[in-house]
Amino acid sequence: MNSTLFSLAFSSIIGSTASTVVVPAMDQSEWQVSGNQFQCRMQQQLGSMATLSFSQEPAKALELLLEMDSKHLQLQDVQGRLIPADWQPGQLAPAVQLSASEISQSQARFVEQVPVALQQLQQGYWLELWLDLPGQELSLRVPNLKSAAALTEFQHCTTSLLPMSWQQARDYQLSYVPGERQPNAAGLEHLQLLARYIKEDKAVRKVLIDGHSDDAGTSLANRLVSGERADEVAARLIEWGVPKKQLEIRAHGNRYPLARNQSNNRVILRLIRSAG
Repeated sequence: MNSTLFSLAFSSIIGSTASTVVVPAMDQSEWQVSGNQFQCRMQQQLGSMATLSFSQEPAKALELLLEMDSKHLQLQDVQGRLIPADWQPGQLAPAVQLSASEISQSQARFVEQVPVALQQLQQGYWLELWLDLPGQELSLRVPNLKSAAALTEFQHCTTSLLPMSWQQARDYQLSYVPGERQPNAAGLEHLQLLARYIKEDKAVRKVLIDGHSDDAGTSLANRLVSGERADEVAARLIEWGVPKKQLEIRAHGNRYPLARNQSNNRVILRLIRSAG
């Protein structure tokens, strides 16, 4: 391997019979935190070679993402572990093994054991990643210096994430037993979380609430039942802080039945976002 490739970005490149050990320059090693209620990220730029980041989105698992800055360094496999800091060579690190769950050319994504690894960073351990590249192997050591403030900020961010993702919020169906007008307990729990999401996501401009019913009664009676269901859902959202002007309520009765042997007693909620 040509050692001049990383000479500006790294303080030491140590040849090894098994692999090349790459250590980023200590004075450039720092975790940076960014985020909001939709995503939290704690990342470290590893010289000009790669970026490593812990990332979490609403209702999703904590992930660790390695992104190679050079598109010519295509990843074939990536493994990781915890190691002691350079100045603690005699200390034993916890046996936490990281295996990439997804590799796509210049990116590797980890999910399993990532929360444990993040927790151990608080104890001062470093990360070491083994990179299998075409024609070469690298051992990339990730310093973990003065990270207490960044770790605290990142954890605070993750606790402020919304209770659901946009994919979970944008479409939802409440099911009812025949003749019932009130949402069940599971439906009420979801509506309360949904109300919080709508209030926080300023891009949501409209909430469509469509009530449906079976064909057990007359067309008028069925439409009244479907309307009462939709009205009750709207009332709950308003109670939990959603502006009434954002809601559009429609009662369809039994005009749009589901497939045979499927109950049509339902209310469908759809969130509409502003373009862009």
